[in-house]
Amino acid sequence: MTDVRRTLPHDIRPMRTSPEPSYRYGPGRLQSRWRTIARIPGGFSVTVLAVVAYASLHLGGTINTPSLQASTWLGIASAAPIAPQTATATASGITVTGESAVTVQPDVAYLTMGIRTEARTAREATESNATQANAVIDALKRAGVPPAGMRTLGLSLHPIFTPRPPNDNRPAAISSYEAIYRVSVTIDEITRAGEIYDAAVNAGANSAVSFATGVRNERDVTRQALEQAASDARGKAEAIALGLGIKVTGVAMASDDGGGIVRPETSDTVAPRAMAASAGPPTPVQAGELTFRGRVRVTFGTSN
Repeated sequence: MTDVRRTLPHDIRPMRTSPEPSYRYGPGRLQSRWRTIARIPGGFSVTVLAVVAYASLHLGGTINTPSLQASTWLGIASAAPIAPQTATATASGITVTGESAVTVQPDVAYLTMGIRTEARTAREATESNATQANAVIDALKRAGVPPAGMRTLGLSLHPIFTPRPPNDNRPAAISSYEAIYRVSVTIDEITRAGEIYDAAVNAGANSAVSFATGVRNERDVTRQALEQAASDARGKAEAIALGLGIKVTGVAMASDDGGGIVRPETSDTVAPRAMAASAGPPTPVQAGELTFRGRVRVTFGTSN
Protein backbone atom coordinates (compact mmCIF):
# COMPACT_ATOMS: atom_id res chain seq x y z
CA MET A 1 0.00 0.00 0.00
CA THR A 2 1.32 3.48 -0.85
CA ASP A 3 2.50 5.47 2.15
CA VAL A 4 0.02 8.32 2.56
CA ARG A 5 2.66 10.58 4.10
CA ARG A 6 4.81 10.43 0.93
CA THR A 7 1.91 11.58 -1.27
CA LEU A 8 1.01 14.65 0.81
CA PRO A 9 2.35 18.15 -0.07
CA HIS A 10 5.28 19.52 1.96
CA ASP A 11 3.08 22.12 3.68
CA ILE A 12 0.91 19.36 5.17
CA ARG A 13 2.50 18.21 8.42
CA PRO A 14 1.69 14.61 9.46
CA MET A 15 0.68 14.06 13.07
CA ARG A 16 2.28 11.35 15.14
CA THR A 17 0.15 8.39 16.14
CA SER A 18 1.11 5.52 18.36
CA PRO A 19 1.14 2.10 16.63
CA GLU A 20 -1.48 -0.42 17.62
CA PRO A 21 -0.30 -3.98 16.96
CA SER A 22 -3.75 -5.45 17.31
CA TYR A 23 -7.26 -4.39 18.12
CA ARG A 24 -10.36 -6.39 19.07
CA TYR A 25 -13.53 -4.81 17.74
CA GLY A 26 -16.56 -4.99 19.91
CA PRO A 27 -19.74 -2.98 20.38
CA GLY A 28 -19.01 0.73 20.54
CA ARG A 29 -15.34 0.45 19.51
CA LEU A 30 -15.55 1.21 15.81
CA GLN A 31 -15.16 4.97 16.38
CA SER A 32 -11.73 4.48 17.97
CA ARG A 33 -10.25 3.76 14.52
CA TRP A 34 -10.83 7.29 13.23
CA ARG A 35 -7.45 9.10 13.24
CA THR A 36 -6.54 12.60 12.07
CA ILE A 37 -3.21 12.16 10.29
CA ALA A 38 -2.65 15.63 8.82
CA ARG A 39 -3.99 19.16 8.90
CA ILE A 40 -4.28 21.28 5.77
CA PRO A 41 -3.95 25.06 5.94
CA GLY A 42 -7.39 26.62 6.06
CA GLY A 43 -8.73 24.51 8.93
CA PHE A 44 -9.39 21.22 7.09
CA SER A 45 -7.94 17.81 7.98
CA VAL A 46 -7.28 14.46 6.33
CA THR A 47 -9.00 11.61 8.17
CA VAL A 48 -8.37 7.87 7.90
CA LEU A 49 -11.15 5.41 8.78
CA ALA A 50 -10.32 1.80 9.45
CA VAL A 51 -13.08 -0.30 7.87
CA VAL A 52 -13.41 -3.81 9.20
CA ALA A 53 -15.31 -6.61 7.50
CA TYR A 54 -18.90 -7.02 8.70
CA ALA A 55 -18.31 -10.61 9.78
CA SER A 56 -15.31 -9.60 11.93
CA LEU A 57 -17.43 -7.02 13.78
CA HIS A 58 -20.00 -9.63 14.77
CA LEU A 59 -17.55 -12.49 15.44
CA GLY A 60 -15.26 -10.31 17.61
CA GLY A 61 -12.09 -11.53 15.86
CA THR A 62 -8.60 -10.00 16.37
CA ILE A 63 -7.44 -7.94 13.37
CA ASN A 64 -3.76 -7.04 12.98
CA THR A 65 -2.60 -3.63 11.84
CA PRO A 66 -1.13 -4.74 8.43
CA SER A 67 -4.42 -6.26 7.31
CA LEU A 68 -6.23 -3.25 8.71
CA GLN A 69 -4.21 -0.92 6.46
CA ALA A 70 -5.25 -2.94 3.42
CA SER A 71 -8.88 -1.92 3.96
CA THR A 72 -8.40 1.78 4.70
CA TRP A 73 -10.62 4.51 3.20
CA LEU A 74 -9.38 8.08 2.80
CA GLY A 75 -11.93 10.89 2.95
CA ILE A 76 -11.57 14.67 2.91
CA ALA A 77 -14.21 16.95 4.46
CA SER A 78 -16.25 19.13 2.13
CA ALA A 79 -15.39 22.81 2.12
CA ALA A 80 -19.01 24.06 1.74
CA PRO A 81 -22.00 23.14 3.95
CA ILE A 82 -25.04 21.38 2.34
CA ALA A 83 -28.21 23.50 2.42
CA PRO A 84 -31.36 21.66 3.58
CA GLN A 85 -33.93 20.90 0.83
CA THR A 86 -37.62 21.73 1.36
CA ALA A 87 -40.70 20.75 -0.68
CA THR A 88 -44.07 22.46 -0.65
CA ALA A 89 -47.34 21.31 -2.21
CA THR A 90 -50.30 23.56 -2.89
CA ALA A 91 -53.81 22.50 -3.87
CA SER A 92 -56.54 24.80 -5.11
CA GLY A 93 -60.06 24.10 -6.26
CA ILE A 94 -63.75 24.85 -6.02
CA THR A 95 -66.18 22.28 -4.61
CA VAL A 96 -69.84 22.69 -5.54
CA THR A 97 -73.06 20.66 -5.51
CA GLY A 98 -75.05 20.43 -8.71
CA GLU A 99 -78.78 19.66 -8.69
CA SER A 100 -81.44 18.90 -11.26
CA ALA A 101 -85.07 17.79 -11.58
CA VAL A 102 -86.43 15.85 -14.57
CA THR A 103 -90.22 15.50 -14.72
CA VAL A 104 -91.75 12.69 -16.76
CA GLN A 105 -95.13 11.11 -17.32
CA PRO A 106 -95.40 7.62 -15.74
CA ASP A 107 -96.07 4.80 -18.15
CA VAL A 108 -96.51 1.83 -15.79
CA ALA A 109 -98.46 1.18 -12.58
CA TYR A 110 -97.92 -1.31 -9.75
CA LEU A 111 -100.92 -2.59 -7.81
CA THR A 112 -100.60 -4.76 -4.72
CA MET A 113 -103.65 -6.41 -3.17
CA GLY A 114 -104.48 -9.16 -0.70
CA ILE A 115 -107.09 -11.86 -0.19
CA ARG A 116 -107.96 -12.53 3.44
CA THR A 117 -110.09 -15.45 4.65
CA GLU A 118 -110.98 -16.75 8.12
CA ALA A 119 -112.29 -20.18 9.14
CA ARG A 120 -112.61 -22.41 12.19
CA THR A 121 -109.71 -24.65 11.22
CA ALA A 122 -106.45 -24.00 9.44
CA ARG A 123 -107.41 -26.27 6.56
CA GLU A 124 -110.71 -24.55 5.99
CA ALA A 125 -109.01 -21.14 6.06
CA THR A 126 -106.36 -22.12 3.49
CA GLU A 127 -108.85 -23.84 1.19
CA SER A 128 -111.19 -20.88 1.23
CA ASN A 129 -108.27 -18.54 0.64
CA ALA A 130 -107.02 -20.55 -2.32
CA THR A 131 -110.47 -20.56 -3.92
CA GLN A 132 -110.83 -16.82 -3.53
CA ALA A 133 -107.27 -16.09 -4.71
CA ASN A 134 -107.79 -18.15 -7.87
CA ALA A 135 -110.93 -16.16 -8.60
CA VAL A 136 -108.95 -12.92 -8.32
CA ILE A 137 -106.20 -14.22 -10.60
CA ASP A 138 -108.77 -15.28 -13.20
CA ALA A 139 -110.42 -11.87 -13.04
CA LEU A 140 -107.07 -10.16 -13.60
CA LYS A 141 -106.42 -12.34 -16.63
CA ARG A 142 -109.83 -11.51 -18.08
CA ALA A 143 -109.04 -7.82 -17.54
CA GLY A 144 -106.01 -8.18 -19.78
CA VAL A 145 -103.18 -8.65 -17.27
CA PRO A 146 -100.70 -11.22 -18.68
CA PRO A 147 -99.35 -14.00 -16.38
CA ALA A 148 -95.92 -12.33 -16.45
CA GLY A 149 -97.56 -9.22 -14.96
CA MET A 150 -98.66 -11.03 -11.77
CA ARG A 151 -96.41 -12.09 -8.92
CA THR A 152 -97.25 -13.71 -5.61
CA LEU A 153 -95.74 -11.68 -2.77
CA GLY A 154 -96.62 -13.84 0.22
CA LEU A 155 -98.75 -16.44 1.93
CA SER A 156 -99.51 -16.42 5.63
CA LEU A 157 -101.60 -18.38 8.14
CA HIS A 158 -102.19 -17.19 11.70
CA PRO A 159 -104.27 -18.45 14.62
CA ILE A 160 -106.79 -16.08 16.16
CA PHE A 161 -107.12 -16.42 19.94
CA THR A 162 -110.25 -15.94 22.04
CA PRO A 163 -109.88 -12.83 24.23
CA ARG A 164 -109.55 -13.53 27.98
CA PRO A 165 -110.54 -11.27 30.90
CA PRO A 166 -107.61 -9.44 32.52
CA ASN A 167 -107.59 -11.72 35.60
CA ASP A 168 -108.03 -14.95 33.66
CA ASN A 169 -104.68 -16.81 33.71
CA ARG A 170 -105.81 -19.78 31.68
CA PRO A 171 -103.95 -20.46 28.38
CA ALA A 172 -105.44 -18.61 25.45
CA ALA A 173 -107.67 -20.74 23.24
CA ILE A 174 -107.63 -20.62 19.43
CA SER A 175 -110.98 -19.56 18.06
CA SER A 176 -110.17 -19.54 14.31
CA TYR A 177 -107.45 -19.21 11.68
CA GLU A 178 -106.69 -16.41 9.26
CA ALA A 179 -105.12 -16.97 5.83
CA ILE A 180 -103.79 -14.13 3.66
CA TYR A 181 -102.63 -14.21 0.03
CA ARG A 182 -100.85 -11.16 -1.43
CA VAL A 183 -100.27 -10.54 -5.14
CA SER A 184 -98.54 -7.75 -7.10
CA VAL A 185 -99.84 -6.69 -10.51
CA THR A 186 -97.93 -4.72 -13.14
CA ILE A 187 -100.26 -2.62 -15.30
CA ASP A 188 -98.77 -1.43 -18.57
CA GLU A 189 -101.71 0.81 -19.42
CA ILE A 190 -102.17 3.25 -16.55
CA THR A 191 -105.48 4.43 -17.96
CA ARG A 192 -106.85 0.95 -17.23
CA ALA A 193 -105.56 0.79 -13.65
CA GLY A 194 -108.95 1.67 -12.12
CA GLU A 195 -110.73 -0.94 -14.24
CA ILE A 196 -108.27 -3.68 -13.25
CA TYR A 197 -108.50 -2.70 -9.61
CA ASP A 198 -112.27 -2.98 -9.66
CA ALA A 199 -112.11 -6.39 -11.33
CA ALA A 200 -109.84 -7.73 -8.60
CA VAL A 201 -111.98 -6.35 -5.77
CA ASN A 202 -115.18 -7.74 -7.28
CA ALA A 203 -113.50 -11.14 -7.56
CA GLY A 204 -112.51 -11.30 -3.89
CA ALA A 205 -109.56 -8.98 -3.14
CA ASN A 206 -110.48 -7.59 0.27
CA SER A 207 -107.37 -6.44 2.16
CA ALA A 208 -105.23 -3.32 2.01
CA VAL A 209 -103.99 -2.37 -1.45
CA SER A 210 -101.01 -0.23 -2.44
CA PHE A 211 -100.71 1.63 -5.70
CA ALA A 212 -97.63 3.25 -7.28
CA THR A 213 -96.61 4.53 -10.69
CA GLY A 214 -93.28 4.41 -12.46
CA VAL A 215 -91.46 4.54 -15.79
CA ARG A 216 -90.01 1.65 -17.76
CA ASN A 217 -86.81 3.46 -18.72
CA GLU A 218 -86.02 4.59 -15.19
CA ARG A 219 -82.28 4.15 -15.73
CA ASP A 220 -82.25 6.50 -18.73
CA VAL A 221 -84.18 9.18 -16.86
CA THR A 222 -81.84 8.85 -13.86
CA ARG A 223 -78.80 9.34 -16.09
CA GLN A 224 -80.41 12.38 -17.66
CA ALA A 225 -80.92 13.87 -14.20
CA LEU A 226 -77.27 13.22 -13.31
CA GLU A 227 -76.05 14.84 -16.55
CA GLN A 228 -78.09 17.95 -15.84
CA ALA A 229 -76.84 18.03 -12.24
CA ALA A 230 -73.23 17.85 -13.46
CA SER A 231 -73.88 20.70 -15.89
CA ASP A 232 -75.38 22.71 -13.04
CA ALA A 233 -72.27 22.06 -10.95
CA ARG A 234 -69.96 23.34 -13.68
CA GLY A 235 -72.06 26.46 -14.12
CA LYS A 236 -71.84 27.19 -10.40
CA ALA A 237 -68.07 26.62 -10.36
CA GLU A 238 -67.51 28.91 -13.34
CA ALA A 239 -69.64 31.63 -11.74
CA ILE A 240 -67.60 31.41 -8.52
CA ALA A 241 -64.33 31.43 -10.47
CA LEU A 242 -65.40 34.49 -12.44
CA GLY A 243 -66.16 36.35 -9.23
CA LEU A 244 -62.79 35.40 -7.78
CA GLY A 245 -60.83 36.27 -10.91
CA ILE A 246 -59.59 32.73 -11.54
CA LYS A 247 -60.22 30.03 -14.14
CA VAL A 248 -61.67 26.52 -13.96
CA THR A 249 -59.11 24.11 -15.43
CA GLY A 250 -60.73 20.70 -15.02
CA VAL A 251 -62.40 18.22 -12.71
CA ALA A 252 -60.43 16.91 -9.75
CA MET A 253 -63.16 14.75 -8.21
CA ALA A 254 -66.86 14.00 -8.76
CA SER A 255 -69.40 11.81 -6.99
CA ASP A 256 -73.10 11.03 -6.96
CA ASP A 257 -74.47 12.84 -3.92
CA GLY A 258 -77.90 11.24 -3.84
CA GLY A 259 -81.19 11.80 -5.61
CA GLY A 260 -84.08 9.57 -6.54
CA ILE A 261 -87.73 9.70 -7.49
CA VAL A 262 -90.12 12.18 -5.95
CA ARG A 263 -93.60 10.68 -6.07
CA PRO A 264 -96.86 12.56 -5.53
CA GLU A 265 -97.87 12.78 -1.89
CA THR A 266 -100.63 10.18 -1.75
CA SER A 267 -101.56 7.44 0.67
CA ASP A 268 -99.63 4.20 0.21
CA THR A 269 -102.70 2.09 0.86
CA VAL A 270 -106.15 2.23 -0.66
CA ALA A 271 -109.01 0.42 1.01
CA PRO A 272 -110.81 -1.72 -1.57
CA ARG A 273 -114.50 -1.28 -2.08
CA ALA A 274 -116.86 -3.80 -0.61
CA MET A 275 -117.42 -6.79 -2.86
CA ALA A 276 -120.44 -6.20 -5.07
CA ALA A 277 -121.99 -8.25 -7.81
CA SER A 278 -123.30 -5.23 -9.66
CA ALA A 279 -120.91 -2.88 -11.39
CA GLY A 280 -120.62 0.58 -9.86
CA PRO A 281 -118.79 3.66 -11.05
CA PRO A 282 -115.16 2.89 -11.99
CA THR A 283 -112.42 3.76 -9.56
CA PRO A 284 -110.58 6.85 -10.86
CA VAL A 285 -106.78 6.69 -11.09
CA GLN A 286 -104.79 9.85 -11.72
CA ALA A 287 -101.24 9.03 -12.87
CA GLY A 288 -99.85 12.52 -12.29
CA GLU A 289 -96.12 13.12 -12.86
CA LEU A 290 -92.88 11.71 -11.54
CA THR A 291 -89.86 13.85 -10.75
CA PHE A 292 -86.35 12.39 -10.90
CA ARG A 293 -83.85 14.43 -8.95
CA GLY A 294 -80.11 14.35 -9.57
CA ARG A 295 -77.45 15.58 -7.17
CA VAL A 296 -73.67 15.49 -7.70
CA ARG A 297 -70.71 16.87 -5.78
CA VAL A 298 -67.77 18.04 -7.89
CA THR A 299 -64.38 19.54 -7.12
CA PHE A 300 -62.98 21.62 -9.99
CA GLY A 301 -59.31 22.50 -10.37
CA THR A 302 -58.51 26.18 -10.79
CA SER A 303 -55.66 28.44 -11.89
CA ASN A 304 -54.95 32.16 -11.73
